[in-house]
Amino acid sequence: MTLREEAIHALEEVPDFKLSELIHYMRFLRDCPVSLGRPEKPRGRPRDLWGAFKDKIWVADDFDEPLELVSSKELRELREKSERAEHVQEAAV
Repeated sequence: MTLREEAIHALEEVPDFKLSELIHYMRFLRDCPVSLGRPEKPRGRPRDLWGAFKDKIWVADDFDEPLELVSSKELRELREKSERAEHVQEAAV
């Protein structure tokens, strides 16, 4: 039995209330530009990202050391210095 004959045989077994849905799906398959049955062949070789960022990322020597806690007074001073630096940059522009 060919595939077409098998499809016609299966069509005869579909209940009437599902025929409109089946016809809609068959039209979709007919008009679909991409074959759903076969995946597209991969284009080219998959890109290996191992080492892609070599010499582009820097990690501090003390990266694994615990961070020092900053007091609220020191934090406030750092913010003020940062704000002053921003004002200087804006004035220079």
